[in-house]
Amino acid sequence: MKRLFVVSLAVIGLNIFASAVSAQTISSVGSPNVSKDVTVIETRLGYSTDKDGGAQNQRLRGRFHVDHGFTNNYAARLIIAGDKRRNTNYEHDSITFENRFDLFDADEIGFDFGMRGSYTLKDGDKKPDNITIGFYELLPLKKWEIRANQFISHEIGEGSDSGVSLANRIQATYPLINNHRIGVETFNNFGIVKNLSGYSNQDHVLGTVLKGKFMESFAYETGYFTGISNNSPDHNYKLFLSKRF
Repeated sequence: MKRLFVVSLAVIGLNIFASAVSAQTISSVGSPNVSKDVTVIETRLGYSTDKDGGAQNQRLRGRFHVDHGFTNNYAARLIIAGDKRRNTNYEHDSITFENRFDLFDADEIGFDFGMRGSYTLKDGDKKPDNITIGFYELLPLKKWEIRANQFISHEIGEGSDSGVSLANRIQATYPLINNHRIGVETFNNFGIVKNLSGYSNQDHVLGTVLKGKFMESFAYETGYFTGISNNSPDHNYKLFLSKRF
């Protein structure tokens, strides 16, 4: 109970500090760690439903990642995303170019810390583009592992809104068996700072996550989330599969 209390305080504190990009069904709470000469290929699927019948109802999203560590402190990732809304065909949505930096380790400052910078080039009528800076923390707390991500993003080009948006993601997991972990995570999209509205008009979800490794080089992550604000989809599901080389 004491451990759980400490974890709860950490989650609450990080939520107060910052602010997940709205596609939480294909998003994860990332780690700042980078591994030299390691390439990871990953496929992600996410599905959401919403009783109000809006844009998030019966929406299928997909992403394909290729990530490579050039040094122990720098990696680059290419992300190709697709999207299928209700009663439409699956379409290409965007290409994202991302740079990841592992800046500090736990033995230096008590937790792992890194940054990411990305540019998302949206397809055709799905503009505007987006530039994002992210901050990544990983805190080992005995058997618990606490991850937190904070994001500052800005729309660019045709149809863009002025001002920066804030978002955050938080995950707390506990070892289950062997290389598998179970836990809770939350995604919170606060929107453009200068136009911040009430909690109900923002995008907040909370749910469970199960992740792990098998056959050494393969990994998975799956989860279910429920919307905890009026503007969030009622039900969200995700499944990620990856392979390390």
